[in-house]
Amino acid sequence: MRNDTRPLLSVRNLRTSFFQDEGTTKAVDGASFDVAPGKTLGIVGESGCGKSVTAQSILRIVDRPGRIVDGEIVLTRADGSQTDLTKLEPNGREMRSIRGGDIGLVFQEPMTSFSPVHTIGAQLIEAVLLHNAVSKKEARRRGIEALRSVGIPQPERRIDEYSFELSGGLRQRAKPRRGGGDGRRRGGHVSGPGGRARQRR
Repeated sequence: MRNDTRPLLSVRNLRTSFFQDEGTTKAVDGASFDVAPGKTLGIVGESGCGKSVTAQSILRIVDRPGRIVDGEIVLTRADGSQTDLTKLEPNGREMRSIRGGDIGLVFQEPMTSFSPVHTIGAQLIEAVLLHNAVSKKEARRRGIEALRSVGIPQPERRIDEYSFELSGGLRQRAKPRRGGGDGRRRGGHVSGPGGRARQRR
C-alpha cells in the first residue's frame, strides 16, 4: 500500500522550452508544486504564462520544438512505487499506460472534447479497454455506469449517440469519464484556465 502522506504528483523545478530559429522561449521556468490525495490544486496566471504547457509537460505531450530541459515530475502510483515521468519515453508503453490511466487531461472546451465521427460509447469503451483487461461487453457496461455516475440521463441510450447530439453541459460531464475509462479511481486535480489534469486512484 502507498503512504497516503506522500503527494500523488510532485513537480520540482520543471523547465520546458521551445527552441525556434528566432530564439528560445522558456514556457515553463522552474515550476514546483505537489498534488495531494483528494485535493485540488489551482494554477493561476495570465495568458501565456505556461499553465497549459505545464499540464502538457506532465503528460509528456509537449509539441515540437518544445521539450522538457530540466526538473522532475514524480508520480506515486497505486502500489506505492514512484516514477519520474521526465525519464520516460513520451510515446513509450509505460507513458502511454500512465496517460489516461493514472493521469488525464480534461480540456474545458466541451465542443472539442469528443471526436464527432465516433459515438460517445466507442470512445468510452476504447479508454476502458486500453487500461483494463476486460471484454467489450464489460467495457460497455462500465461506460454506461460511468455516464450514470455523472448524472447523464438514459445512459443506455446516450452511449450510442454522437457528441453533437449532446448538449455542451452533458459533454463536459462525460469527458472526464473518457479520459480515464470507468472513473472508479480517485486522486488529485491540477486545474487552470486551459484545462484540468486529473490524477486517479
